[in-house]
Amino acid sequence: MKLSTLFKPGKYASDQTAASGNDCSYLEEFFQSNADACVIYERESGIISNCNRRVNQMFELPENTCFKGLYMSQVMLRHLNDGSVNTELLMNNIPDGWFGEASFVTHTKYPFCAHIKCLPFKKGDLHYQIVSIRDITEIKQAEMRLRTSKTAVEEASLAKARFLSSISHELRTPLNGIIGTANLILSDKTLQEGIKKHINVLRYSSEHMLGIINDILDFSKIDAGKLELNSYEFNLKDAVDNIAGSFLSQYNAKKIELITKYHPLLQRANIKSDKIKLSQVITNLLSNALKFTHTGSVTLKVNIEKFSTEEIVVQFEVEDTGIGIPEDKVKDIFRAFTQVHNAADLKRTYGGTGLGLTISDMLVQIFGGKMQVESNPGKGTRFYFSITFPLAATYNEVPGEFLPAEQPKDIKGVRILVVEDNEINASILSGFLNKWKVRMMEASHGIQALELLKYHKFDLILLDLEMPEMDGYTTIKKIKEQGIETPVMAFTATLLDNMEESLKEAGFTDYILKPFRPAELKKKIETHAPHRVFDYA
Repeated sequence: MKLSTLFKPGKYASDQTAASGNDCSYLEEFFQSNADACVIYERESGIISNCNRRVNQMFELPENTCFKGLYMSQVMLRHLNDGSVNTELLMNNIPDGWFGEASFVTHTKYPFCAHIKCLPFKKGDLHYQIVSIRDITEIKQAEMRLRTSKTAVEEASLAKARFLSSISHELRTPLNGIIGTANLILSDKTLQEGIKKHINVLRYSSEHMLGIINDILDFSKIDAGKLELNSYEFNLKDAVDNIAGSFLSQYNAKKIELITKYHPLLQRANIKSDKIKLSQVITNLLSNALKFTHTGSVTLKVNIEKFSTEEIVVQFEVEDTGIGIPEDKVKDIFRAFTQVHNAADLKRTYGGTGLGLTISDMLVQIFGGKMQVESNPGKGTRFYFSITFPLAATYNEVPGEFLPAEQPKDIKGVRILVVEDNEINASILSGFLNKWKVRMMEASHGIQALELLKYHKFDLILLDLEMPEMDGYTTIKKIKEQGIETPVMAFTATLLDNMEESLKEAGFTDYILKPFRPAELKKKIETHAPHRVFDYA
């Protein structure tokens, strides 16, 4: 049966020519030349009434072979591949309008994948189905290659992350020893000025190296798209005050004035956002301004542009009186590993990786803002950006009323268990804890820590993550299983993706990174350990 006997022009013809007999031959030719293999069968009997030339080509049939007169189920039984999807459906009654995939084998046993589409139609009292079969083997192979490549990229990315994490731990651990020892020595008030000067050089060089390591790790995480924002409540002015305060000694040492200007309502801005990453942006800008400013001042401005009962739009600005940026280099300022002051002597003078501003720009984009820069060579540079923050539930809507300031605590007598396998790290930590008159016990791995917890009570546990015998993750799991509710703070040199969230899920109350800043450690002990004061003999 030819296709012309099944299809005749009628109500869809656009003119008299379309109704001529010649149109049937056009329809037949269209059917025969279709790129898909097409089979027509009668629905009730299942007998094939027509098929096009592409059927013989696709199924590699002998020249005179034809499916006409065969049952559709016979063809499927002969050519469906073992284990093909949709076998039962294709062997029995294919639903009207169905489409899907199947796997076939040709007459010469060559397997191929196909997309199948079924179109029902009616001729007189008989119901027919056109089944079109399209070879998609190359598409499937391309998808397989893509999946394989994707898996390889993901594995390489995971290996890179593990490598960077390992390198981070290995580099930060000795740096903790150097910086920690320097801080311990500098805390001695009887130290001679000459020695203090040398120790400051040692600490500065170590912190500079630590900054380079952090920049490379941060850039790697952001570039891989693995950096996500955490959200928790904090007061914006307090956060900015803490950042500015941490820079005062560096600015004073260089005799550069650090000026802060805040919107009058900023104290009321209790927001929900990622304080750590926001602090990183402001810290990078203040550090960059200090590096390139030799006389004058650096001004940090925080202004409220818009606010409602639900959100607040804040503009941050850091303006310096430094050497400025050449006009033709402004467009390159945020490019990775780029230093716009190309002269060899300037490179040696200022150093760095050229990643600080790149990372800051990327982080601002993650916050939903856009970093902008204005500069006047020889007179200074201004960086600024705006971010919209959701307000925290503790937002105070009444002007003049502020949340009560937290009273400073004394950590004298606080009982702390230190779990640390590195003797140098443990020694530096104990040096500061003893100085603060903290009551301390030490364990070199998790098994010892669990044993001590059987017989002693502590107000806080400082727990290293990388240890022999039993690591920090296993240890905290055991601690929680035993029903011990003592706050546990991770004490680690390893930088993790989404660190705060990952450690919180593991059961940690907070974390402190090595090398640690003594003031930061003391503040976190104040925050998480109950106030306990004992007399010391």
